Amino acid sequence: MSELDFQYPPLPPSLSGRLNWRILKYFGAGAIIASVTIGSGETLFASRGGAIFEYALLWCFVGGTIMKGIQVYGAARYMTLTGEHPMAHWVYLPGPRAWFPVLIGLISLACFPFWLAGLPLMIGKTVNWIFSVSPENVHYVQYARFWGTLCILLAVILTWVQRYGVLERVQTFIVGLLIVFILAAFFASGPDWLAALLGTFVPQIPQYDAWMLVSENEAIRKIVDKPTWIEVGLYLGAIGGGTNDYIGYLGCYREKAWGALGRLLPQKSNGHGQNSPLVQLATPLPIDTSPENVRRGLLWLRPPMIDVGVGFLCVLVFTICFVVLGAEILHPQELVPSGHDLLTHQVQFLTQFHSSLKYVYQAGIFMAFWGTIYGAYEIYVRTAYEFIAAITPTASRPQLKSVRTIVLLYCAIGGLALLWTFEKPVDLIKPAAYVGGVFACGLWCFAMIWTDRRFLPQPLRMGWLLCWLTAVSGLVLTAVGALAMWDYLASG
Repeated sequence: MSELDFQYPPLPPSLSGRLNWRILKYFGAGAIIASVTIGSGETLFASRGGAIFEYALLWCFVGGTIMKGIQVYGAARYMTLTGEHPMAHWVYLPGPRAWFPVLIGLISLACFPFWLAGLPLMIGKTVNWIFSVSPENVHYVQYARFWGTLCILLAVILTWVQRYGVLERVQTFIVGLLIVFILAAFFASGPDWLAALLGTFVPQIPQYDAWMLVSENEAIRKIVDKPTWIEVGLYLGAIGGGTNDYIGYLGCYREKAWGALGRLLPQKSNGHGQNSPLVQLATPLPIDTSPENVRRGLLWLRPPMIDVGVGFLCVLVFTICFVVLGAEILHPQELVPSGHDLLTHQVQFLTQFHSSLKYVYQAGIFMAFWGTIYGAYEIYVRTAYEFIAAITPTASRPQLKSVRTIVLLYCAIGGLALLWTFEKPVDLIKPAAYVGGVFACGLWCFAMIWTDRRFLPQPLRMGWLLCWLTAVSGLVLTAVGALAMWDYLASG
């Protein structure tokens, strides 16, 4: 051990003793990622999956959420132990310099406008419904686009002037409020627990029911005319978010002081007259591997474990609840969230108690989608910043403030252009879900295993179980994403 080897800072009392409820104070950034994904993934696609396939695809929703949670935790773990975003170390993957962060970064940047056009269009149609504007109204789509445009502009303004702490508190409140209402609806629906267990632990790719195959509804016909894998890939891509969310979510950790975050590891010469925390041919990083320092480092992993774990637990709860509600309430009535009725059928989840709860549902759905849009702009700013920082020499890196301006303009202009071009939100979301929400997530897992083994000292590396789970997640997400993209392109 060298005197220059990095030592983790002393642990606060909440981390040095036994686990207790006070450790939940570390849950914050996870609320943002939960809120950013709940709007589209759970409220729409989980309930749609239940309405179409009942419980048969619960394994897909549950497994997808768990795999993405594993994917994100591995990266959050690495960032806490090294103080560096994984993107910065992916520069050293074998092959042309920085090819992998460039690939993941460009995929993520390309997804921004699609999500930030599809989601405002959904919220615009929700506002139409709240004000009783019928889809038969000749100006229905224009009204939805108008409300979506207002949401985009308001989100851009708030993201420009807000402080990070305010966003974290607002999103935590939104997530907590939504969980209370949806859990009440879930238990009131009377779930078929045996079917739920079978659907969770017995993977299968079900076929569309006969009533869907003979339906004259244009939106339903559009679903059944595509291979089933396209629908499965859409669910996996929408649930829990994608690389466009996760890169920025990890960037939020720069606001923390956990482990090595906010501290510089010892510098070493890279042989070109510059200092770098990495030496391309030398591994691992210069971290003190004494038993006491390793113990402190591993205990510092509790905050990211709580933040990622609670955040994805919220996503998992929402997912299961909406799948079950879709299966129990919508499927028997042969109602599928599609076309212009993406969110209106789900009002029955609450009106089963009393008709007046329609207004509670409308307010909740509006808040869910608004929370998604509001949080996405801040997350995307940080995603772009981390991408640029990873491929740019330290001395040339721009400030977050200057990146914020460019990204907000890119997202707003790109989102508005797509919003006023397309009429159906799902058509906007599909490409981004397949590429950024599934395929790129699988590649991320493989890169994370390589980076962990290459740059962390052996005592701090992922254990065999976490490493194995990350590898399985990478294999499944990459394969499903590739298959869904192939079927999507082949079916036109």
